[in-house]
Amino acid sequence: MATSSDDYKDPPKDDPRPEEPAADSDQDTRPENANQRAELGDTFAHEKAPQPAPDADWRRSSPPSPDAEADKKEEAKSKNDKQEEAQAAADEDHEKKPPSKKKRRIWLIMLGIGVVFAALLLIGLLPRLSKDKKRKEEAEKDANALTIVTVEPAAAAPDTTRVELPADTRSNRETFVFARANGFVKTWYTDIGARVKRGQLLALLSTPELDQQVAQARASLNLARTSFERLRSIELPGAISQQELDEGRAQYEAQQAVLNGLLAQQGFRRVTAPFGGIVTQRNVEVGSLVSASNAEGTQLFKIEQTDTLRAFVNIPQNFVPSIEPGMTTDILIPEYPNRTFAGRVARDAGALNEETRTLLTQVQVPNTDKLLRPGMFAQVRFQLPRTQPSVVISANALVPSGIEPRVVVVANNKIRYQIIVPGRDFGDQIEVIKGLKGGEMLVVNPIESLRDGQQVEARKPKKEDEKPGSQSKPKAPERPYDPDKPRVETPADKKSEK
Repeated sequence: MATSSDDYKDPPKDDPRPEEPAADSDQDTRPENANQRAELGDTFAHEKAPQPAPDADWRRSSPPSPDAEADKKEEAKSKNDKQEEAQAAADEDHEKKPPSKKKRRIWLIMLGIGVVFAALLLIGLLPRLSKDKKRKEEAEKDANALTIVTVEPAAAAPDTTRVELPADTRSNRETFVFARANGFVKTWYTDIGARVKRGQLLALLSTPELDQQVAQARASLNLARTSFERLRSIELPGAISQQELDEGRAQYEAQQAVLNGLLAQQGFRRVTAPFGGIVTQRNVEVGSLVSASNAEGTQLFKIEQTDTLRAFVNIPQNFVPSIEPGMTTDILIPEYPNRTFAGRVARDAGALNEETRTLLTQVQVPNTDKLLRPGMFAQVRFQLPRTQPSVVISANALVPSGIEPRVVVVANNKIRYQIIVPGRDFGDQIEVIKGLKGGEMLVVNPIESLRDGQQVEARKPKKEDEKPGSQSKPKAPERPYDPDKPRVETPADKKSEK
């Protein structure tokens, strides 16, 4: 059935295609999770797929207008923008999602460790900062305070110097007694410690070989005497010549001399003391074989005379000019601390020992009371006159560094370095020949940081019993005179004795 143009009608308004939600809708279209995003993607894909026209006849009869195609493109573009916005919103929600419990625990542990470490750091740092502050305060205080130095006065030396030197005592006379004949010891009469007189019998020897020689010499002498007397008794003139008579006389006299020599040797069977003294050695026993020799180890006895002793002392070179024969000395024995023995310089060697630069000097010491024994160590005290005035200072007052010897003088609380010329060294004190007059206050153990003109605070050394907190301890008894140590008395020693 044919239709006319009047019969043409507009397409129905009821479009079978689903209606899209408005872009400005208040409803939140963002997917909540991954499943929703997947469903939304499937929906978009389904929407993009071509849909069959509800009325094919209408589309064939009426082609779409250009405005409709533009609307479709805009609609597709709007859908794509919505899809991108939904994906961005989902990613943002995923980032804003709170962390899990495990991650939260790890962060809490790390935070606790940091807090503990910070606390420990503060605990160790605060005391150190406090100490540094105190040190700075003390350093500032010390910088502003004056340097404290210990001072001692330089003492004027006395007119005489008392010097004590070690000595070795020996007997005035001593000798070894040897045998003068070969034989055996028949008996001995004196032992060590016995006091003997000159010529006193010490031992008796048995000399059998010498006795036989004496008997033979007697027989030869008798034969020579008989022959000489027979020749001399011939009265006939011219019967014998004068020569024969002289030969007989000479033979007789020779035999007499031989016998006298053997009798003299036989007399050496008696061993006697050469001088009066004390027997200090006995090296024989009954039956000992002895020989007429003075070889080492063959001595029978040793006798020493101890009424007077000799003290041998080595005088250092710097004291030699003051030593003169006849000078009186004092002999000090450690075993007799409360007694002094008088002595006198007898002689010296006349030349110094090249190795020790000392002069061997002999001092005679009377020993009438027999208290001194040969071989004792002793101290010989000399009173030596001082040739020129000098000053004595403590050995600790010398400045350890520098080319020339110097001391540090404190005057009006100011430092001044003074060059000196040292003399004799007394051990703990030193003699100053030039540079000081005496009475100057010298710094003890000066430090290198002291400078000329520096202001200081001078203090005198405290005694041991004045130090705070010090306790008096009993001192062990000391040997008043050490035989192995030379000693020179100083002014400080004289003050202590007073």
